Amino acid sequence: MKKQKKANNLILSFAGLFFLTSVLFAQDADFYIYLCFGQSNMQGQGTIQSRDKTENSRFKTFQALDCSNLNREKETWYTAVPPTCQCYSHLSPADYFGRTMAANLPDSITIGIINVSVAGCDIRLFDKDIYQEYDSTYTDNWFTSLVAAYDWNPYQYLVNLAKLAQNDGIVKGILLHQGETNTGNSLWLSYVKKIYNDMLTDLSLNADSVPLLAGELLSAPGNCCSSMNTIINRLPDTIPTAYVISSSGCPGQDEAHFDTEGNRKIGRRYAVQMLSLMGYESVYAEAECGTVGNNLHILADNNASNTAYVTAVKSITASPADDADIIKMSVSVVTDTNFCLYGRFNNSKASHNAFWLKIDDAEFEFYDNMFTNGWEWLELKSFELTAGEHTFSFAFAEDSVMLDKIAVKNSQITPVDVGEEAVNLCEADITTSNIDLNLEGYALEQNYPNPVTKRNVSIPFKIPDTGFVSLKIFNALGIDIDEPAGKVFYAGDHVIEYNLEKLSPGIYFYTMKTGNYSATRKMIITD
Repeated sequence: MKKQKKANNLILSFAGLFFLTSVLFAQDADFYIYLCFGQSNMQGQGTIQSRDKTENSRFKTFQALDCSNLNREKETWYTAVPPTCQCYSHLSPADYFGRTMAANLPDSITIGIINVSVAGCDIRLFDKDIYQEYDSTYTDNWFTSLVAAYDWNPYQYLVNLAKLAQNDGIVKGILLHQGETNTGNSLWLSYVKKIYNDMLTDLSLNADSVPLLAGELLSAPGNCCSSMNTIINRLPDTIPTAYVISSSGCPGQDEAHFDTEGNRKIGRRYAVQMLSLMGYESVYAEAECGTVGNNLHILADNNASNTAYVTAVKSITASPADDADIIKMSVSVVTDTNFCLYGRFNNSKASHNAFWLKIDDAEFEFYDNMFTNGWEWLELKSFELTAGEHTFSFAFAEDSVMLDKIAVKNSQITPVDVGEEAVNLCEADITTSNIDLNLEGYALEQNYPNPVTKRNVSIPFKIPDTGFVSLKIFNALGIDIDEPAGKVFYAGDHVIEYNLEKLSPGIYFYTMKTGNYSATRKMIITD
């Protein structure tokens, strides 16, 4: 009998070893999983637009709920398309976190998210020891139905999903966006610490390899809860492996929630932080935000990043020497290593695709046959950079070359679309139409002086025929400030004298429209 029992135990041991081995072999070390939790903003409040539904097979979501309206079953991986939290939720920061991660990691890496969030919840709803005291924070049906969908215990629900997902991939981080309900309560810091430590313990994770990323609350004017950001920013003092994601510049749709673009921006910022922790560095610079020479034009295009780009109607056949023909953009990097430079161009004409480039004080290099099909990223060169600030200078060897922005990356991974993780350096939301750079006799010149240090500025332009000319001033947010000219002008050269008394120091843009011609330039006002 003892021999039979020993044999049975041996069989069971082999069976257990076989099961463990099969699980280990099933787990993909290149499948990075991120756990997302919080309240309404993480649940998703942004309107889902067509561009948000673009699929990437390397970005997955582990379905938390059975959703017949989405044809999804819980505990199943799907290609991530919002909503990725609940059946009828909206765009979440988690959506653009995942998209951005996938776009900036090698093709061998797949990103997965698990999102269990409850609008309106107190952070303690995710405390596994006292959650029952907070699963009816509100008696409204909308709230209780959300909690009930997670079996009245969102923390355990998320952990159970994560344990299943660990059979497929590796948990690499935890994303939190919560705090509106706990605004002003400094004990929030200790509540979050306990929940984070519980997750690490229950999922056998190590804090050093699984950081916590917490987003600031909406900070746009008219918000309800931005005072909580002071407390949230103290989180790294309580949790050494915690990082705070800024919400500055992320627009809202009401007093508490990010709108669609706000969700995209803060989602990308979560990814930028995570990528940075993984050693990936990306720096972007908008062409129109650099120092743009007087012989160049800032024009508008809704398909350009920031809706603006730089071009010229005059080609430079020799290595440029005059700053009036050059765009200078400054970027700062934090490491000494090899970087790749990319430029986003629209060079759709065979005879309009050559330009000059130099880095810092090196000589200008000539680039030709840089043809694109609409707006596209071109990989320009690889080079060594030291930590610190560097200057990238461009000039156009052929007219009508269009430069939108540049990217400097320490990985040879071409940016996606307008650069998923890019943060704009300025806001030039100016739209024009019917731009034709080949209309002879038309020109909008750079204002002088520029930068403007006095209260008066001169804006020159010329037209070949008598006609109505509109000249408008926009602030950096694209808001129409004033119209210095809006009347019929005779053919020839003109100068608009404009008084700047009512404009505060900053970056402005002025747009001229007449007939089929439209052009925009940047004006800088200093103290």
